[in-house]
Amino acid sequence: MPADTRRKRGIEARAALLDLMPRQEEAARRRLAELVESVAARRPPTTSFSRLWILGSLQAKVTCAYLAYWLRSRWADADERERLKSETHLKAALELLGTMGYLRGAVMKLGQMLATFPDALPDEFARLLPALHFEAPPMHYAMVREVFLDEFGKEPHELFASFEKQAFAAASLGQVHRARLHSGELVAVKIQYPGIARTIEADLKNLRLLMQPMRLGEDWGNVVAKLAEVERVLLAETDYLAEASFAQTVRDSFTREDGIVIPRVYPEYSTRRVLTTEHLEGVHLEEFLDGNPSQELRDRYTHLMTVATMRMLYRTHWLLADPNPGNYIFMPDGRLGLVDFGCTRQLSDEEWQMQVEVEDALLRRDEAEMERLVVKASLYDSAEQMGRERLELIGRVIRWQLEPWLSDGIFDFGDEDFFRRGMDAMIEVTRKGFMRGMPVHIWTTRFILGARGVVYRLKGRCDFQGIYRRESGRDMHP
Repeated sequence: MPADTRRKRGIEARAALLDLMPRQEEAARRRLAELVESVAARRPPTTSFSRLWILGSLQAKVTCAYLAYWLRSRWADADERERLKSETHLKAALELLGTMGYLRGAVMKLGQMLATFPDALPDEFARLLPALHFEAPPMHYAMVREVFLDEFGKEPHELFASFEKQAFAAASLGQVHRARLHSGELVAVKIQYPGIARTIEADLKNLRLLMQPMRLGEDWGNVVAKLAEVERVLLAETDYLAEASFAQTVRDSFTREDGIVIPRVYPEYSTRRVLTTEHLEGVHLEEFLDGNPSQELRDRYTHLMTVATMRMLYRTHWLLADPNPGNYIFMPDGRLGLVDFGCTRQLSDEEWQMQVEVEDALLRRDEAEMERLVVKASLYDSAEQMGRERLELIGRVIRWQLEPWLSDGIFDFGDEDFFRRGMDAMIEVTRKGFMRGMPVHIWTTRFILGARGVVYRLKGRCDFQGIYRRESGRDMHP
């Protein structure tokens, strides 16, 4: 998409957000513009105390907003209460968007995860938070120059034939600028925010502090192991050279006939904090859906997304550990672009064997073996030790996750009943605190939930079982 079109759409998007706000709330309307301007010029804080203080301030602001709503709504009629509630949701969503956009890092990733499931959020939150995937407030160009001087000893305009100062996409760890090489190729240049690794370490330190009351529980050792796993994977995401290597591995797995495009990496223009790749023309999910695509086109892209993730999983044993709408580009020629391979996780031999055993037991409808594997994956010695309630609920979640594997023919990922059954089960697991399990399950669960959230919003269908059979090379009926 041309740069001027991108900028025009950005202006239109901000205008649309402003139109969401009640006309009489001019202060709220000004707040969004202030947030975008203020965040761009500020470095994200990197110390544990400063980040915790900002999150505490956010909690206080949101609490006060809802307290004011409660007081004002006591003497209001039904219509006025609804207006006040919408107004309060919007104010809270703006504060959340501004704080996450400023803090970036792990905090912003949490916002991106929430945005993947809009049906679980108030409408005002659901319409604002998706901006965190690729329209987060960008850093000022002066910081971009600083990164380039540190990494290359040159400014962007010295390294490239042309370089757009305005980022066309920005997310949790970095932002993306359009540039042109001296050889003529149009490229996307991803630049990491300064100090982002320290923000991740600070966020995880704060999370460990906040979870200290759990020390006396029997699952504390597992909690510590999971926090270490999260920190390791998120810190690995800050190494753009590792991302470049994985992107090339994935690119080699597809041919032009697959209809799936992985952008070429330009290693001579890439470092640990700058990644330069081929620029792909197309739109993201929100803009694609705005065009009211046909069911046929929705199904085509659902098919391509499923092929892409299945091939990565079964041929390389790698997961896209944080799939979100920002990963997918709907190209004008009907191909699917796949970008951003920073947050990934390779399964170990032991973890892969567990995956295979669970699939086999499910496909054989072997309930006794499924129970044994659920107990093992949850790190218990026996079903009795695990407890019947926990065993049945975790089993329900796993069966929902693998339900498409069991369905012959076309599977409808847009089915609201199917989607809500899974969300309800996951919410119940979280509410009851049944979170004990192998650390890798953080990413396998996120992998499934993130991908499900995208294809649910797409309202797409595909022959999931047929794709699984081709990509895994395994018999469906052992």
